[in-house]
Amino acid sequence: MENKALEQMKKQHVNNYKNAILDIISNNTSALIGDIRILIKKPPLETMDLIKVRFLSLAKKNKVILNTVKLDKKIDGFRNNLLKICVEIEELRVKRLTEIVKREKITDKEVIKINKKDFIDINREIKKIFKSEFDESVDSLLNKLECIFSEDIDVKIKNLIINEITKYIKNNYLKQLLENFDIKILVKDTTLINSIKEQNERYKFTLNNSRILNDLDK
Repeated sequence: MENKALEQMKKQHVNNYKNAILDIISNNTSALIGDIRILIKKPPLETMDLIKVRFLSLAKKNKVILNTVKLDKKIDGFRNNLLKICVEIEELRVKRLTEIVKREKITDKEVIKINKKDFIDINREIKKIFKSEFDESVDSLLNKLECIFSEDIDVKIKNLIINEITKYIKNNYLKQLLENFDIKILVKDTTLINSIKEQNERYKFTLNNSRILNDLDK
């Protein structure tokens, strides 16, 4: 086979390899977004809805009856607002990781590598986006919260409940949510690194054991 044809085959092999890596990044990021959505979306059981449970607990403690229909609507709005970050996070992560892949110069002895340090800036930006949207979504949740209370409620009790729920959401709830958020990202980052290593091994095996591709070196 002519050298020109062999060179073209080898170039195609490299392109297929890079595209396989890009597919891995895309699928891994989609899986991450799925995990994040599960964290944010309404839990399957009402007892797992930490925000609503806290509202009802405070109401019971202060002997207040809440309008649960309007409360559900407010909490659903909070979650829907927060879910908006998923598209932005997905686009950002895929874009940044794709840039790493495309700037790599592939030679016979080198492969594409994505290391833990490559995720530092990406994850910092992702977390910043998440935190910013969380703050805005909380503000939207707490805005006009009076609608869940009866008109004759004692103002002091109403303000007490609002202050307590605000403190809970912005501290304990956020802390727990961010911890789970970080774990989901760490797991997917590690999975991605390992998946790329496996793809690298397949690429090198084909490169080293293909009689046709090795004819280029003769």
